[in-house]
Amino acid sequence: MQKTLLQLYLEHKEKVAHKWSSYLKFYDTIFSNYKQLPINILEIGIQNGGSLEIWPKYFENAIRIVGCDINPNCKNLHFSDPRIRVVIGDSTEEMTKNRILEEASPYHLVIDDGSHKTSDIIKNFALYFPQLAPNGLYLIEDLHCSYWQEFEGGLFYPYASIGFFKKLIDIINYQHWKVKIARNVLLKGFEKLYGIRFENEILGQIHKIEFVNSLCVITKANEHENELGEPVVAGIEATVIPEVKALGGVVSFPDQKENFWSNEPNEELIEEKLAQKLVEKEKEIERIKNSLSWKITKPIRLFQKLFDNSMREDQ
Repeated sequence: MQKTLLQLYLEHKEKVAHKWSSYLKFYDTIFSNYKQLPINILEIGIQNGGSLEIWPKYFENAIRIVGCDINPNCKNLHFSDPRIRVVIGDSTEEMTKNRILEEASPYHLVIDDGSHKTSDIIKNFALYFPQLAPNGLYLIEDLHCSYWQEFEGGLFYPYASIGFFKKLIDIINYQHWKVKIARNVLLKGFEKLYGIRFENEILGQIHKIEFVNSLCVITKANEHENELGEPVVAGIEATVIPEVKALGGVVSFPDQKENFWSNEPNEELIEEKLAQKLVEKEKEIERIKNSLSWKITKPIRLFQKLFDNSMREDQ
């Protein structure tokens, strides 16, 4: 029985490797379909090089395992396994990317364990997700840094790295936007801020996004595999909602071109719209309060009227 990734780390005696235990346990689950395959692996950020020694023990049939690091001291790392390669350079630069692709292409696993700065994480994704093979995995480690100013982040900062990957969830559901807006419009703020460009064709290949503590994993697939698909209707009895059977399960999705929140308003229009909704809510609350007040006071007024009439009759 093959050892788990955690076991391999605990037994490792050579170059220092560092991963959080929860990562290693999670990787055993998501890497299970890749362990015996002839794959290419890219790890951005290799530190002392220990993980590069462990990957070939775990992925025994790996073809190439490439590590990239900006630290020039990494050029002094030497490995006995000929499948391991090290590229020295800034992974966010085109020249470094080209050298990485010279070592192997496409990649089946890309692990970003680099600087953890928001700008680097997003630039890396723009550069290397397109180099991922179909059904490949793109992993981003240590996303907890996204909440820290020191790594260009913050809980409410709209352009932090974790905010970027949350945006990709909407891109997975592009089929249901029902407005004539390209996928990359959703990311134009990131494109402008970080000087990058996302191709709509590549964004259409985002199949699945998984978040666990400090980790994000994105699965790539051909665009046609990411659509909702045809409806499947089983059974012959439809006594409650007969139209389901009659229509073959086909559902008509409403056009959203008139939906303010499905178009692309600027910040001033958003604030104006929110203020308008607040005024509407306040009016609704006042209407309800008046209605409740009338319901409460009406019986009292009626009783008072009856009492007054009764007093007049007695007189």
